[in-house]
Order: sequence, then structure tokens, then C-alpha cells
Amino acid sequence: MDWLGFFLLRYGDLHGRLVEDLLAGLSEDQVRRRPDPRVNTIAWLLWHAARIEDVGVNGLVADRPQVLDDEEWLGRMKLVRRDVGTGMDDSEVDELSLTIDLKALRGYWDAVTRRTLAVVETLRGQDLEALVPMERVRRVAFEEGAVAPKAAWLADFWGGGRSRVWILSQTPLLHVYGHYFEARVVRGLWGLRSP
Repeated sequence: MDWLGFFLLRYGDLHGRLVEDLLAGLSEDQVRRRPDPRVNTIAWLLWHAARIEDVGVNGLVADRPQVLDDEEWLGRMKLVRRDVGTGMDDSEVDELSLTIDLKALRGYWDAVTRRTLAVVETLRGQDLEALVPMERVRRVAFEEGAVAPKAAWLADFWGGGRSRVWILSQTPLLHVYGHYFEARVVRGLWGLRSP
């Protein structure tokens, strides 16, 4: 199996069940609030994971507009912030979680998933080891507003000589898996067992 086959297998496993598994049996209030002050909300975790994937796949790897902009998801989700949420304080997380339109968030998640699969399919035979240019990282991070000023270090993390395959392994897979399991802990704190 090549890298693309591996990616499609793992991506399909994760994205095919993630939202349904996380939301099953939860009330809207439980999705929007914290069961403990030391954890993030499930709404924020889903939004943040989708934003990172959208920025990584579309902005950094494909050098194309983000799904957020192509399909006007910012307004549809009833949000004003374009960044990915890294560095947000607890009050900002709570405000976003209470404000976001959950149906639109689900739509955004699905739209990002569809676009990621479409972009990855176009990469067959392309040089995945090619480095993502730092100029592109800085443009997406700062000019397009993907990174908030207090999380400026994220641009250096993404732009530190990272290849396209690294970004594709990190943003839609490793990063999403990490927050998926974090959200499962939140479900457990609400008293719901994993399905």
C-alpha cells in the first residue's frame, strides 16, 4: 500500500464515524458546554479540527481558497473569527461554543471532508515530498487570518521545512485523531460511554 492508499483508509475510518460517534446521545447543551473546566467543549473541538484541516489541506498543500471562504461557512456558522482557534482562552472557547450554529458546523465538517478527499485524489503522481513554501505559510497564516496574533508560533511550526506529505499526515489525520480522543474524554465526563 502506498501513502495515498494508507491516507484514504485512515481518513475514511476517522471522518466516516467521528461526528456521529461523538454526538450520539449528547444534548445540545452538552455539545456546547464543558463538563469540567479543564476540558474543551465538543463543539469547539470539532470546529478547531475542521479549521486546521481546511487550512492545512487547502491553504498550505493545494494553495487554493479554503472551504470556509468558498462556501461562506463563516457566516453560516454565525462566527466572525477566521483563525483556527489555537491560543484561544477559556472565555473565547466558551463564547464560540455557545454562538456557533451546530447544524452549520456539521455542514462545514462534511464540506471540508469532501474537499480533502478531492484534493488528495489530485495528488496522485505528484511530488508529495516537496516543501510547502514559507511564503505560502505566512500568507495563509497572517494575510488570510488563519492564525491569531497570540499563536503566531503556529506559522513557524507549519513552515519549518514541512513537506506536503507531512502537512497531509498532520492536519487531517494526526491532529484530528488527537482531538477526536480528547472529545471522547469529554463525552465520558458527561457520563456517556463510547459507542
